[in-house]
Amino acid sequence: MRSPALAFVMCVALAMAIMTQAEHNAHCKELNQVNCYMGQNEGYFCNKNQHTVTQTRWFFDKGACRKFQYKGCYGNRNRFCTKEACERRCLN
Repeated sequence: MRSPALAFVMCVALAMAIMTQAEHNAHCKELNQVNCYMGQNEGYFCNKNQHTVTQTRWFFDKGACRKFQYKGCYGNRNRFCTKEACERRCLN
């Protein structure tokens, strides 16, 4: 008897094998774009003593990459180190 995880992996592998290249590219682009549509999340300070040190990061919002101050821990995947990285991922 197969585990559910193995069955899922096999199903995904089979689906990828029968997808055309165009379908695969569209599917991957959709997966890659998911983080671009999450809201901005500044995260949390990593320890109780750190309440002023933030890092400049970029997030995608309404067709543009915008700057924000990231607190260093958690947050979400709509966070990029540079404006260029944000634009490369979310505007293409």
